[in-house]
Amino acid sequence: YSYPIVAYPYSFQWSSRGDLRISYSASRRVIKARSIQDAFAPDMTMSSVEQTVSRHVTAFDSLSVTLRYSRGKSSGFYETYLVQGSPYVTFRYDGLRPKLIALSDFEDIACLPIIQSVETSKPSTVQRRRLATASFSGDGKQLGVCVESESTSSNKAVTGVQFLVTTIEGLIWLVFSSEPITFEFQRRSIMSTAAFEGVIRLALVPQSSDFRNYGSTQTSRSTADLQQLILSSGVKRLIHHADAYPVGGSVSWKFRSGTRMPMATAAVATSKGSKRNIGGQNLRKLKRELIEENNIGKVSFAFDVRHLSSSPQNANYGTSLLMLSLPHHAASISSAEELLLAHESFDISYESIKGRMVPVIGNTWSYEEELTLMGFGDEPRASPKATPTSSTNAAHGSISSVVNEAVATSTLDQSIRDLIMRQVDMDLKINLPIIAQGAYGFGKQIARLAQLSHIADVVGKAKPNLNATGNNSTLNDSAKVASRGFAMLEKYLTMWLAGDGNGVVFDANLGGILSKEGMTSLQADFGNARYNDHLFHYGYVLYAAAILGRANPKFISQYGQHVDSFFYDVANDVSAEYKNGGDVFFPRSRHKSWYDGHSFASGLFMFANGKNQESSSE
Repeated sequence: YSYPIVAYPYSFQWSSRGDLRISYSASRRVIKARSIQDAFAPDMTMSSVEQTVSRHVTAFDSLSVTLRYSRGKSSGFYETYLVQGSPYVTFRYDGLRPKLIALSDFEDIACLPIIQSVETSKPSTVQRRRLATASFSGDGKQLGVCVESESTSSNKAVTGVQFLVTTIEGLIWLVFSSEPITFEFQRRSIMSTAAFEGVIRLALVPQSSDFRNYGSTQTSRSTADLQQLILSSGVKRLIHHADAYPVGGSVSWKFRSGTRMPMATAAVATSKGSKRNIGGQNLRKLKRELIEENNIGKVSFAFDVRHLSSSPQNANYGTSLLMLSLPHHAASISSAEELLLAHESFDISYESIKGRMVPVIGNTWSYEEELTLMGFGDEPRASPKATPTSSTNAAHGSISSVVNEAVATSTLDQSIRDLIMRQVDMDLKINLPIIAQGAYGFGKQIARLAQLSHIADVVGKAKPNLNATGNNSTLNDSAKVASRGFAMLEKYLTMWLAGDGNGVVFDANLGGILSKEGMTSLQADFGNARYNDHLFHYGYVLYAAAILGRANPKFISQYGQHVDSFFYDVANDVSAEYKNGGDVFFPRSRHKSWYDGHSFASGLFMFANGKNQESSSE
């Protein structure tokens, strides 16, 4: 089997034999003094009765991967859509017999009762709507949920579109199908009695204090137990929204100036604290002077949604998508149909290594973040002209306390400035960049040289402190140190960008910049040729180029395109979603996981615990 990969709330392993293992790893969390680990175990395995012989990634985008198992020359396949944040795992079968395998043994497969009347509201229309689970065929004939059916063997068989599967470990799975299917129950597996063409979805009901004993062999199941489970608001939601499933998604972003009001913040003022209308309705306008232009970044997720039901007569036809957001999403979501914050709205809890996940309703949703103030540290900063309100004080309060480097330096005694400049002068003579050292070694050295030059420039340009003691006659010497630093920075950086010495090359297969040294072996240049740590390696170069470009604009006109290529390698900001790679020189934001909200550094290297973002100091 492969190493686990994660699409929260589940993690997955797959094999060439045609199995896809599904784990709700948070249920096995181990907390130690210096680590938190969610261990993988195959809580459920999906496959087909027929043997598959090949496995391929057939599609991918910024939020999903589609994985297909097929029989090779024989007809038939099944595929799964691994979409970040889905509480369901979705499969599409074409001519194969679906097969479910338990971690140890199944306890039972049963039918879900039809929910008669459960009310919700859709904020866009503020109209009442019923959550119904009855299914209909294409001609509108009601099929019901499922019924026990005859079997050719002594094993139990059920036919329908909604099922409740339990294991001896006490796990509870809701199973949904787009077409009626007959499952035959065996202790070790549950399999279809015939080839199936349609979609099957599974959703684990995480154990909670309300019904954690349901399905356990220590507690005999009864009608009362089933009713207790089915009355759960979370289970009702899982049943209702099972009709809508994502097969992919796209990410877009834009910027604006102003303040923000997340739905979670506004929900505090509502009576139930569970829902909030969108589209600007009931938004409290916060009026204050803008501090920074484009200080708010808005990220939007738009999912490609399909439906199990093809008939408009089905009560759940056209149901909106149910997904799970991470804590940083939930705290900042500004646009969605509903954000289910209150326990009474969704009384089961999905966990991830990053915290409790919050259900969100809608095929598209957005969250907004206060952006970090970027710059060289010595630019003038505007201060707030009005005192921020209490709701924005935490987000904006730090802005008024930003210390300008040049202002701070001007308060120093001249003797301290002289000491700094003498140290910079000495440091400029040692540990100089080595062109042939590789991208990582050169990157750290060129960034060091750029930082030294910047320090000399800021200290040398700072206005003298009229109240300080010391000799101001060294100002000219300070300017000379800065000038020498910039000259050395330009010499080494332009040599490296021009390809002198070791140099770099373009990888036409995966679209990236690789160091020649990194191509000599797998681990050479810290794995540069396998895209390991590129955001660190080239981040140093980008920083040095910014410092030099500010001091010498001629460098930008001569080498701007060279620098851009390194930027595109790690942070291609193309606004369009290029699915399956697209016809571009560089992939979109190579290292960044838009759902996780941060980058991963490990490139093409495999790790038993999944992708990582180590080297946190960088």
